[in-house]
Amino acid sequence: MNCFNPMIRKLFFFLVLSCCHTVLPAQDLGNLKKQKPFTVSGSVGASYNFYNSNEPVATRPASSWNIYGNVTPVIYGVSLPFSFVINQYSSSYTQPFAQFGLSPTYKWVKLHLGYRNIQFSPLTFDGQSFRGAGIELTPNHFRFAAFYGKLNRKINEDTTSGRFAAPQFSRTGYGIKIGIGNLSNYFDLIYFHAKDDSSSATVINKSNYRPQENTVLGSSFKISLIKKIIFNTDIAISGLTEDISLTQNRPDSTNTSLQKLMKGFLKSNISTSANWAGQSSLQFILKGYTTTLGYRRVQPGFKSLGTPYMLNDIELLNWMNNLSLANGRLSITAVLSNQHNNLDKKLTSELHTLASNLNINALLGKTFNLNFNYNGYSLKQKDGTLQLGDSVRLNQQIHQFSFTPAFTLMNEIQSNTISGNISYMLLDDKNPATTKTGSSNNLSASLNYTLGLIKQATNFTVSGLFSQYKQDTNYYKTYGASLSSSAQLLRNKPLSVQGTAGYLINRSSYGNAQNNLTFSANINYHIKHHSVTAFANYIYTPYNPINNIINNKVAQAVASKNLAGGISYNYSF
Repeated sequence: MNCFNPMIRKLFFFLVLSCCHTVLPAQDLGNLKKQKPFTVSGSVGASYNFYNSNEPVATRPASSWNIYGNVTPVIYGVSLPFSFVINQYSSSYTQPFAQFGLSPTYKWVKLHLGYRNIQFSPLTFDGQSFRGAGIELTPNHFRFAAFYGKLNRKINEDTTSGRFAAPQFSRTGYGIKIGIGNLSNYFDLIYFHAKDDSSSATVINKSNYRPQENTVLGSSFKISLIKKIIFNTDIAISGLTEDISLTQNRPDSTNTSLQKLMKGFLKSNISTSANWAGQSSLQFILKGYTTTLGYRRVQPGFKSLGTPYMLNDIELLNWMNNLSLANGRLSITAVLSNQHNNLDKKLTSELHTLASNLNINALLGKTFNLNFNYNGYSLKQKDGTLQLGDSVRLNQQIHQFSFTPAFTLMNEIQSNTISGNISYMLLDDKNPATTKTGSSNNLSASLNYTLGLIKQATNFTVSGLFSQYKQDTNYYKTYGASLSSSAQLLRNKPLSVQGTAGYLINRSSYGNAQNNLTFSANINYHIKHHSVTAFANYIYTPYNPINNIINNKVAQAVASKNLAGGISYNYSF
């Protein structure tokens, strides 16, 4: 049964070559005479950024550069999009970091060459680029996609240069998606496989970094009824071998039905496991109202090497609603979701999270706009394999309120806008042992006035703000103001300039904190196909030590100076 992978590879290459063989005869050569022989469009650019600070530990590189481009040649109606990115972030290796790729398209045929992305499904292969070749075909109601290439390049473990980099094995992957339908109604079957080359990278601590192999079988389908009811489902089964260097096999008595199923698609050993994941949503679309009910379950241990950022051990139920009234002048959005982990009941505790959101936006006439937003979170820890006491159990509620009004008067000469924001956050810790130190609240408010001179293309804004954070008997307050201006200058307004200056006064229950002085400036010059942008910002915090710090709750402040800036150039054609 373990010989199934070579069969899959042969079938994969046969399908790709067969599809490529049928692409050229499918072109309507008679229409090529009506197309322009050659056109090209796109943009290329470069940027350089710098950062200087007296902070003891650098949080950003002192300088960075970036060269990029997006170019789309079109030859007799066949588009050949090409993109590249080059920067210095791989300077510790043999060459700069570079990504090149193009996706030539003709009617329902799209080829992918170089660094590209193809979306299979959220549970099998999504959010992962490959360096290789791929193809997508969508003739009539047939759906086909396939790719083969490198998913990761090797990174040797280096403990001598002073810049630690986690090692990484070279990883090769391939996948096939076959289905029927269109964007509104479809059914797809998906196969994905990835394997690390255990000899590709130098790894010192082999217990933490192990070569893996993964096979995922998946299916996705979507059903749309009268464009008002939409049902969407994704499901996947993943077989993962966490260490392909092991030779000991798992006893058959411990194999689950999923492991037995995946044994035919994946060479297994004692580190091999199989798990499943699924998600589904049901959406109703009515006039002025849309509601969506969603469900997601990802088993503990589920992992696809084609979806690198997906969380497992989670069950989620959510409900989203959007109501639009008065021709869109009143919009109400409400979201409610509930999730928990410990699906296999093997963890010492289980975390339940309830999240809610309510957003109301009202446009009152042509001059007044109101927005209200609420976010609520409830975090509760329940017993798992251990019985938790109330003094160690996590039990918190978080409430966030925001109210934002805006008033605008405008005529042919100028515009006047007054806007404000009031935000309040409350963290209510219901654990009796930590409620004093864990509970906190934060209040912030701002008031802004903007004068716009329409004919001069110039704006002036003055802002004031207040913020207060409280925890038990401790507090931290900030008062401040800022002045900013922006303008478009010269004939036809090719030059744009913007500047901001602000000053913040900080107070703390531990003693006077430091004040902050900030400056920022931006300049952009655009003429025809060329654009040049330069920016700089500076933050200065003078030295003002805080006295009588108890238990090091607040670190002693030091004077800080942070200067950042950069310049970029872009050419569009």
